[in-house]
Amino acid sequence: MKLNQRQIDIFNAIMVHKSMTAAAAALGTSQPTISREIREMEQRIGFELFLRFGKRLTPTDQAALLHEVVRRSFVGMDEISRAASSIRTRNAANFRIASIPAHAESIIPRVIQRFLKARPAIHFSVHSHEEPSLRHEMTTQVFDLGLTENRFEREGATTETIPAGDMVCVLPVGHPLARKAALAPEDFSGQPFIYFGQNDPYRHKLDEVFFAGDVVRSYAAETTTAASVCAMVAAGVGISIINPLTAASHTGRNVVFRRLQVSVPYLLAVWRPARSVRTVQADKFVAALRDAAAEMSASLRVALEV
Repeated sequence: MKLNQRQIDIFNAIMVHKSMTAAAAALGTSQPTISREIREMEQRIGFELFLRFGKRLTPTDQAALLHEVVRRSFVGMDEISRAASSIRTRNAANFRIASIPAHAESIIPRVIQRFLKARPAIHFSVHSHEEPSLRHEMTTQVFDLGLTENRFEREGATTETIPAGDMVCVLPVGHPLARKAALAPEDFSGQPFIYFGQNDPYRHKLDEVFFAGDVVRSYAAETTTAASVCAMVAAGVGISIINPLTAASHTGRNVVFRRLQVSVPYLLAVWRPARSVRTVQADKFVAALRDAAAEMSASLRVALEV
């Protein structure tokens, strides 16, 4: 079973445009051709992609799952096309960053703000991915910089880390534990706790802290971003522990932050392609990241003085 590119293009067009007629117009072909190719594609893969009711098509659950993979491949091709265009025109002003949401929502906006004040001609493009997806994206060499929480050795990329302080406790305003300046692991015993996803590296580090203290937290919810943790805490779902960069960006937003007595250092990992036409810009961006991380860490320390 091997699909050809034409069939994948047609399938994507139908999913995007919601009809065979619109897909045919977008691809510059006929509706009968579209219909024939899709039927052949279904025969090759062994399951139906669409339920047919007269002229109306309804994607099956299998089609939706398949399109998630196809959509990602098309996004990757778009990035490659943009990179090729940039190389052709030697436009060094376009700077592409791949980042996990925690960094895209906290430190990156501050760094970009500094750059635009000094160098308004630079065009930034920030793409937010969960870490497993981001690692794959960095292998394409399309991005000039990648920001993650884990440092991984990979051929064709160099990595370095930037310290950003310790993980901090986040509580709803008025929570009884907010009366304390610092929380010990045992303070979380029986408390409704908002966890990060199973694959989050800092979830595992925090789990080790609580396991060592024989502390059992009450499961309240699980989410993938620190910003959503803060939103849940503000809504009274539970309490949690998050990275200091997000904490520095959320001070005064219906949550309060307290120190954790056990130090869990948080590192910002920076990936860079080994070969790049924007080394100078990347060097300056990393330097600005270090400055911004130090400033955010200092401002958070002030906020933690209670």
